Amino acid sequence: MLRLIARFLKAGIVEAGVSYGTPEGTPQGGVVSPILANVYLHYVLDVWFYSTVRKHCKGEAHMVRYADDFVCCFQYEEDARWFYNALQSRLKKFNLEIAEEKSQ
Repeated sequence: MLRLIARFLKAGIVEAGVSYGTPEGTPQGGVVSPILANVYLHYVLDVWFYSTVRKHCKGEAHMVRYADDFVCCFQYEEDARWFYNALQSRLKKFNLEIAEEKSQ
Protein backbone atom coordinates (compact mmCIF):
# COMPACT_ATOMS: atom_id res chain seq x y z
CA MET A 1 0.00 0.00 0.00
CA LEU A 2 2.81 2.42 0.87
CA ARG A 3 4.50 1.74 -2.47
CA LEU A 4 1.26 2.53 -4.30
CA ILE A 5 0.84 5.79 -2.37
CA ALA A 6 4.45 6.75 -3.17
CA ARG A 7 3.82 6.14 -6.87
CA PHE A 8 0.73 8.37 -6.78
CA LEU A 9 2.73 11.15 -5.12
CA LYS A 10 5.58 10.95 -7.65
CA ALA A 11 3.37 10.52 -10.73
CA GLY A 12 3.22 14.24 -11.52
CA ILE A 13 0.52 15.88 -13.60
CA VAL A 14 -0.21 16.39 -17.28
CA GLU A 15 -1.62 19.75 -18.30
CA ALA A 16 -2.32 20.60 -21.95
CA GLY A 17 -0.24 17.60 -22.99
CA VAL A 18 2.82 18.68 -20.99
CA SER A 19 4.08 16.56 -18.06
CA TYR A 20 5.12 18.24 -14.82
CA GLY A 21 6.77 16.53 -11.86
CA THR A 22 5.54 16.93 -8.30
CA PRO A 23 8.65 17.34 -6.12
CA GLU A 24 6.63 17.68 -2.91
CA GLY A 25 3.08 17.35 -1.66
CA THR A 26 0.18 15.79 -3.51
CA PRO A 27 -0.76 16.82 -7.04
CA GLN A 28 -3.78 19.12 -7.02
CA GLY A 29 -6.75 17.17 -8.29
CA GLY A 30 -4.96 13.86 -7.76
CA VAL A 31 -7.12 10.94 -6.63
CA VAL A 32 -4.87 10.17 -3.68
CA SER A 33 -4.99 13.69 -2.21
CA PRO A 34 -8.44 13.50 -0.53
CA ILE A 35 -7.71 9.99 0.75
CA LEU A 36 -4.46 11.07 2.40
CA ALA A 37 -6.10 14.23 3.75
CA ASN A 38 -8.84 12.17 5.38
CA VAL A 39 -6.39 9.77 7.01
CA TYR A 40 -4.02 12.49 8.22
CA LEU A 41 -6.63 14.96 9.41
CA HIS A 42 -8.60 12.28 11.23
CA TYR A 43 -5.87 12.33 13.87
CA VAL A 44 -4.71 15.93 13.52
CA LEU A 45 -8.17 17.51 13.58
CA ASP A 46 -11.13 15.16 14.16
CA VAL A 47 -9.90 13.28 17.21
CA TRP A 48 -8.53 16.50 18.75
CA PHE A 49 -11.77 18.40 18.10
CA TYR A 50 -14.00 15.78 19.72
CA SER A 51 -11.68 14.83 22.60
CA THR A 52 -10.29 18.26 23.52
CA VAL A 53 -12.03 21.21 21.86
CA ARG A 54 -15.61 20.23 22.65
CA LYS A 55 -14.72 19.64 26.31
CA HIS A 56 -13.25 23.14 26.52
CA CYS A 57 -16.29 24.88 25.01
CA LYS A 58 -19.00 26.38 27.19
CA GLY A 59 -21.68 25.85 24.54
CA GLU A 60 -22.27 23.43 21.72
CA ALA A 61 -19.56 22.84 19.12
CA HIS A 62 -19.79 20.86 15.89
CA MET A 63 -17.49 20.17 12.97
CA VAL A 64 -18.15 18.99 9.42
CA ARG A 65 -15.14 17.94 7.36
CA TYR A 66 -14.57 16.71 3.81
CA ALA A 67 -10.95 15.93 2.87
CA ASP A 68 -8.99 19.06 3.79
CA ASP A 69 -12.00 21.40 4.08
CA PHE A 70 -14.00 21.80 7.26
CA VAL A 71 -16.56 24.04 8.92
CA CYS A 72 -16.84 24.44 12.67
CA CYS A 73 -19.94 25.81 14.36
CA PHE A 74 -20.01 27.18 17.89
CA GLN A 75 -22.86 28.31 20.07
CA TYR A 76 -20.75 31.09 21.59
CA GLU A 77 -18.39 33.49 19.85
CA GLU A 78 -15.92 33.20 22.73
CA ASP A 79 -15.55 29.46 22.02
CA ALA A 80 -15.03 30.12 18.31
CA ARG A 81 -12.29 32.67 18.99
CA TRP A 82 -10.52 30.31 21.41
CA PHE A 83 -10.75 27.49 18.86
CA TYR A 84 -9.28 29.58 16.04
CA ASN A 85 -6.19 30.38 18.12
CA ALA A 86 -5.86 26.79 19.37
CA LEU A 87 -6.29 25.49 15.80
CA GLN A 88 -3.35 27.51 14.53
CA SER A 89 -1.13 26.08 17.27
CA ARG A 90 -2.40 22.55 16.66
CA LEU A 91 -1.80 22.68 12.91
CA LYS A 92 1.69 24.15 13.38
CA LYS A 93 2.67 21.00 15.32
CA PHE A 94 1.97 18.97 12.17
CA ASN A 95 3.59 21.41 9.70
CA LEU A 96 0.20 22.59 8.48
CA GLU A 97 -1.24 26.09 8.31
CA ILE A 98 -4.54 27.82 7.80
CA ALA A 99 -5.20 29.40 4.40
CA GLU A 100 -6.02 32.87 5.74
CA GLU A 101 -7.73 33.96 2.51
CA LYS A 102 -10.23 31.07 2.87
CA SER A 103 -10.81 31.32 6.63
CA GLN A 104 -13.32 33.36 8.55
